[in-house]
Amino acid sequence: MITVSKEQLETVEYLLKQSAQGNHILFDAKVVRKVFTLPTKPMTEEEAYEVEHHIEKVIALGNLPQQKAYIDLLPEEILHRVIKTYFNIVENNLFEASETRH
Repeated sequence: MITVSKEQLETVEYLLKQSAQGNHILFDAKVVRKVFTLPTKPMTEEEAYEVEHHIEKVIALGNLPQQKAYIDLLPEEILHRVIKTYFNIVENNLFEASETRH
């Protein structure tokens, strides 16, 4: 489970709001497109824990240039898992925020 402090909550809300509008400001659009064209395999428990750590680190950095610099240094395989997890969080957030259910 990813944990955020009250101070970090504003950062998380900003990122989620931007992503809900289609502005995925943390990630390069070409990389995101690539990630979602590749076959998906389930993450192991270790991989999921590692992704949590990276997402918490990004949030803790606090400003966008530092966050993007950190993301740019991630190995490709880890970056792909971080992106998929991030978009899963965005999707869940949008689902929870909508009142209409089909």
